[in-house]
Amino acid sequence: MRKIFGISLCVLVIFLSLHIGSTPLSWKNIWSGEGNDLFILWSARIPRTITVLLAGAGLSLAGLVMQTLTQNRFAAPDTIGTVESAKLGMLVAMIVLPNLSVVGEMMFTFLFASLGTLLFLFVSSKFPMKNQMLIPLLGVMYGNIIGGFGNFLAYRYDVLQNMSAWLQGNFSLVIEGQYEWIYLTFFLIIGLYFFADYLTVARFGKEAAQSLGLPFEWVMAIGTVLVSITVSVILIVAGNLPFLGVIIPNLIAMRYGDYLRSTHQKIAFTGAMFLLVCDLLSRTLIRPYEIPVELILGIVAGTIFLVMLFRRVKAHE
Repeated sequence: MRKIFGISLCVLVIFLSLHIGSTPLSWKNIWSGEGNDLFILWSARIPRTITVLLAGAGLSLAGLVMQTLTQNRFAAPDTIGTVESAKLGMLVAMIVLPNLSVVGEMMFTFLFASLGTLLFLFVSSKFPMKNQMLIPLLGVMYGNIIGGFGNFLAYRYDVLQNMSAWLQGNFSLVIEGQYEWIYLTFFLIIGLYFFADYLTVARFGKEAAQSLGLPFEWVMAIGTVLVSITVSVILIVAGNLPFLGVIIPNLIAMRYGDYLRSTHQKIAFTGAMFLLVCDLLSRTLIRPYEIPVELILGIVAGTIFLVMLFRRVKAHE
């Protein structure tokens, strides 16, 4: 009964995502092929729903990988500087090569995201990992340094407004022909299916992993590449979507434990549904206008993140 209820709820949420929008749809016209309803469904509503689902799943799994590699519950692409590094790469592409294609911009964001993440992992390895608060604190400082440098460049070359508009987490502009790169998040989803056991061993640390014959550096490199691809694609297609990578893996771990082989599907599913519900809220709160989903995530997911932090601090008192 629980599975039937869960499946029914997911179908309902997806149906609402396809139905709700600035232009009301008539399912009678869709079945009969009359009017523009079928065109709107295929060109806007379905691409948007697919993008939301894959973005939610991708960012949640990216957070899982980062938490595994850093052995820290609060590590995620937006708390260790990966997102800020990707933004810097996009900014450099806009300044140096303003007529660059989407593929070129994606390559810049991927390169900077990878280098920024590897640099943070190297720096964080020099600090003791016993304190769970250290990684997010170090990550916030690291991200602010990169973000501050990026804001200076954006102000210097008069692209600050363009960057702010481009990176705002919002799915209202997702249409057919502009969202297909989001399918690259399947690299992370499929990669985790094959590397789940390796990441589970890597969670015990470098020395323990190497004693079991695991090539820890290769696992870290592969994880960084998969996360960087995911973050770069989502940033270009949908903008910034904060806190998903932090809260979803923690919520699933509280209920089902830390064994990646059995939890990574649940994390992907929960992240996708959570973001889809937030997107529905962004479309309905001040309908027919939309609130950027980044603001909804900042309130809802940010509140959950703070509760997790307070619980962790209280547990160590």
